[in-house]
Formats: sequence, structure tokens, C-alpha cells
Amino acid sequence: MARDQIYLNDPLYDYMMAVSDRETPLLARLRAETKKLALGFWQVPANEGQFLHVLVKALRPMRILEVGTFTGYSSLSMATALPPGGTILCCDISKEFTDVARRYWQEAGVADRIELRLGPALDSLDALLTEGQAGTFDFAFLDADKVHYPEYA
Repeated sequence: MARDQIYLNDPLYDYMMAVSDRETPLLARLRAETKKLALGFWQVPANEGQFLHVLVKALRPMRILEVGTFTGYSSLSMATALPPGGTILCCDISKEFTDVARRYWQEAGVADRIELRLGPALDSLDALLTEGQAGTFDFAFLDADKVHYPEYA
């Protein structure tokens, strides 16, 4: 969570950040590369990626659905926490941004755990229903196309 998303006094916030953030060098490189992009502010904060990693480690979902992949920070954070045989299905509309994600997934050795579907999220989700995949995901992370959130349910 970003500093402006919660109210904590400065000493408590500084302490929380000092003891909680554990960004890997690969994730730090991805963050730095993404920050240079015109839409780099879309990237999830490091501690949100870490939180997703902890959730996946704790819940051990076998199938994750991510709507909104951007450059892959959140999907990479989750993929490295997947149990053996676990997978992530990522939905995004940008080949340009997801090409960055693919490079980092490959470098991290998790590309074989991630399927990417390019196109509008609602179309991708409708296709999943048509393919009989309703109810097959254990965990979902929605972080894009916020205006359509009610339609994702």
C-alpha cells in the first residue's frame, strides 16, 4: 500500500517499511524499468507485490486469474510463490507492456506457469466461461479496467 492510502504516523510507517519490504533484485529491476514508462505509475507498489506473494504462499491456489498485468510485477510476485503445478492466467490489452512482463517471467524461470491472453478483459472472461472454466480459479487479482469491476463478478 502506498503511503497516502493509509494513515500512520511517520515513525510507525517508516518502521513498517523498514521491516516489511523484501523486494528481490529482479523485481527491483522490473520496478525501475517500469518507472521510466509514461504510465509507470500504474505499477503496484513493492509492498503490494509482497503481500500478494504472501497470500499465494499461504493460500496455495493452483489457479490464479489476474486481470490487468501491465509489465508483470504482480504476476511475477505471485508466480514465484505458486505451489508446484500452480498456474496464473493473465488478461491484459497491451502487447507492448506485457512484452516487458514476458521477459521478466522468462528470466525468473516462471514463464511456463503463466498464460497471457491479450484483449479486453471482459472478452477474455467471456471466453473462459465459453471454454467451461467457470469456477476453476482459486484466487483472483483484479487491477485494471476498474470501470468494469461490477461486470467481472
